[in-house]
Amino acid sequence: MAIGNIPARKRGFGYDPVTRSLGVYTDGQLTASFPPTPGRTYFVNNITGASTNDGLSWSTPFDQVDNAISASETYRELGGVESGASVTTNDYVRNTIIIQGTGTAYEAVATAACNYINFVGLGADPRGNGTGVAQISGGTSADAFSLTATCRGDNFYNMRFDASTSQVAFDCTSLLRSTFENCSFMGDAITNSALTSAFRSTAALAGCTIRFCFFGTDWAQPTSGITLGTQFDLSEITDCVIIAATNGIIYGHTGAVLDKQALIKDNVIKAATYGIRIPYGGAGYDEVAIIDNRIIAGTAISRAGGTAYFSGDDCCLGNLQSQSGSTTWLHAIS
Repeated sequence: MAIGNIPARKRGFGYDPVTRSLGVYTDGQLTASFPPTPGRTYFVNNITGASTNDGLSWSTPFDQVDNAISASETYRELGGVESGASVTTNDYVRNTIIIQGTGTAYEAVATAACNYINFVGLGADPRGNGTGVAQISGGTSADAFSLTATCRGDNFYNMRFDASTSQVAFDCTSLLRSTFENCSFMGDAITNSALTSAFRSTAALAGCTIRFCFFGTDWAQPTSGITLGTQFDLSEITDCVIIAATNGIIYGHTGAVLDKQALIKDNVIKAATYGIRIPYGGAGYDEVAIIDNRIIAGTAISRAGGTAYFSGDDCCLGNLQSQSGSTTWLHAIS
């Protein structure tokens, strides 16, 4: 209430149901919010949802993940504000997509615009037969999740990606500064068909973290667990289980490949041919550290081209190979 010439002032707390944050107001202005982000949370449920919903609550969820991605990109490009003029200085708004695990897999995702999103699978652990798991499947016709252009800042938690035949569970061109944690990349349990690769980047995987993840299955092993492209710098693959028919971790290129300050550590890898196979990119390119992995393979750690050349920056320490009933500690790349 205004008193004399003193204007009415709004003080205290206010809850915003759209951003799901609690705000602190002083003199009618928002001075702080918890969590301190302008980002939105979108909800996805393929049983109760619909493409025509706004996805902003469990009462009005989207039915598929790609609808939530489209809504997130639209809101992010507005700078985290309601419809109107774009706030070009705030394009890095981070949104969250919560995906309810059900008895039905979500449809495959193929998008060129997918940035600064936290994908959170709400359900059972993403292994096993898929029941109750936040699972995205491409079946026999598509990659489960495909990023067709350079994307940045995407984080995936407790998600499962699976496909069949010659498809890839998670396929990206260039993915930068992103994280995968407690995710699985698997062959389809229904058709028992092997993947080309469980995870593949065709160009850059830079500034990324892959940890506590599972690649492959015991009924439909992928040809390769992880296929890397031309760039794997400032990235790490740690504490993962990788089961593949031919190659555990392999580069898809043998020429100049940038893997400066990369780390492959504490993984369990089982493959028939190569456990880890890296190329020689040339002076100033190689700085990959391969440390404390446990590998069952024909050749545990190898450099493409069959050369034992070191650029002086590689580090190979404490790896254990088990093959044909014998174990060998490996501190070098063969």
